[in-house]
Amino acid sequence: MDDFPSAEKVNKVTPANHRLEQKIARLSALYDISSALHSIIDRDELLKFILKKTKHLLDVEGASLIFWNPKENTFFFPVVAEETREVEKRLKQLSFPCDSGVAGWVFREGKPALINDVETDERHYKGIDENTKSKTKSILCVPLRGSTGPLGVIEAVNKKNGAFTEDDQQLLMAMANNIATSIEKSNLYYELQRAEAFLRRQNAGLRQAVKQKYSFENIIGSSSKIKDTLKKAEQVSLTDSTVLIYGETGTGKELVAQAIHNSSPRAMDNFVSINCGAIPENLLESELFGHERGAFTNAAMRRIGRFEEANRGTFFLDEIGDMPLSLQVKLLRVLQEGVIQRLGSNQDIPVDVRIIAATHQDLGKLVKEGKFRQDLYYRLKVFELEIPPLRERREDIALLINHFIQSHSKKAGKKISGVDNTTLTFLSNYDYPGNVRELEHVIERAVILTKGTLIHSDALPREIGNLKPSVKISLDLDELDEEETFLIPRNNEELKAMKAQARKRTEEKIERLFLTEWLSRTGGNIAEAARQTKMNRSWLAQLVSRYKLNLSEFRKRS
Repeated sequence: MDDFPSAEKVNKVTPANHRLEQKIARLSALYDISSALHSIIDRDELLKFILKKTKHLLDVEGASLIFWNPKENTFFFPVVAEETREVEKRLKQLSFPCDSGVAGWVFREGKPALINDVETDERHYKGIDENTKSKTKSILCVPLRGSTGPLGVIEAVNKKNGAFTEDDQQLLMAMANNIATSIEKSNLYYELQRAEAFLRRQNAGLRQAVKQKYSFENIIGSSSKIKDTLKKAEQVSLTDSTVLIYGETGTGKELVAQAIHNSSPRAMDNFVSINCGAIPENLLESELFGHERGAFTNAAMRRIGRFEEANRGTFFLDEIGDMPLSLQVKLLRVLQEGVIQRLGSNQDIPVDVRIIAATHQDLGKLVKEGKFRQDLYYRLKVFELEIPPLRERREDIALLINHFIQSHSKKAGKKISGVDNTTLTFLSNYDYPGNVRELEHVIERAVILTKGTLIHSDALPREIGNLKPSVKISLDLDELDEEETFLIPRNNEELKAMKAQARKRTEEKIERLFLTEWLSRTGGNIAEAARQTKMNRSWLAQLVSRYKLNLSEFRKRS
């Protein structure tokens, strides 16, 4: 009875079984490596994992990934695994030409290289051995090629037991295909991380710049009316209350709304604005709430609306009085329940949005006329702000003029310092139906037209600089033998301003005549002139300096 195979049969079968088991083990390891490669996203972690598995699977002393730098056409080591800190530092700093060594040949030819005795192969590059102070005996090197082109090579050195085989080469080639794909994916993720970090920094910088630009401190005005408005706005900014801003066109309603947002706990999230009167009714609903694919003709894909975009932030609804009644119902639901529905969907989407609305109309009057929902009106008017028109805060006009001159002069590459007195009178007394926005456009136009350092009245629009000069009249002063041209004032404020200017000019001329007379009598001697006129010497000296009188000229006359 022959129940067991003979020793001779066992010896014949065992090597084949061993090779089969080894092959199965390698395939299993290759599968595990492939799965792991696709799950590791961090680039350095992935590359170190590749080197570790290559050493283990091929039973070698060392493994290297050598990448190609296309800008300099050189090789470099992206990571170094299981080396001393000194060797790691040297290898990370090392780069060498792409045409050198076995790696260069493999990269150039796109073929693997199996060398069991490097001393007999002229392709061996000894520079790496010199840096690592090691001895390379055998090399297995295969190319790494991605979908967009060559990436570099992967190298295994010094087989521990025996020599490299064709099976080793096939295994490393199979690994290389997965490695190249994983490296490309990891590189893409790495670049996306860099781009995300850059955008995050850029976004933080932009938010900071916007916060600085749209802050209460940067809203120009010193009048009591604008100060009172800004004080109330600053108080409400610290809450989450709905705000309703009243103000004529061009008064800066959105500027105030942005300042409220930037001073609020929601400042790090979006400020989204929309003008309810500027978008057709059939498009406004989609803009506000978004739509699903196929919700209407040409709705080729899903689109989120402004409410979702403003989630956790602030939504500014300008000209809320122009919103159609059909949409007012949906807006009321957002304020009451905090949910929206996209067009073409019945699914409720929760949104956390602070509402700031603005209008130039009387909403209470619109409610009585049936043009605005009363329930929505009371939901919006939790905290009301009114921005005064520019004609009611004329003391701010000069400040605004200087600000706009600086801003637009810089853009135009000019050095304009201000406006002359007549022009300032015109600008200060105009009613500005377009408010601050109109004033800015007036100054921008004047900056373009001005060639010198001062803006004159001829650079103003006709409706502002339309005062016509009267006939020339002679001042009733014996000492002043000259004529002065005046403009006809249009109202009491202009009359007062022009009288003050005329008085100042007259006083200056009288002072100049007084100085000329007494300095001529005393030969330019200020002390003597002060003594004879019984006036303060230092005050006379100041007048001489103010009018830039040359005392030597008076000495010549005496």
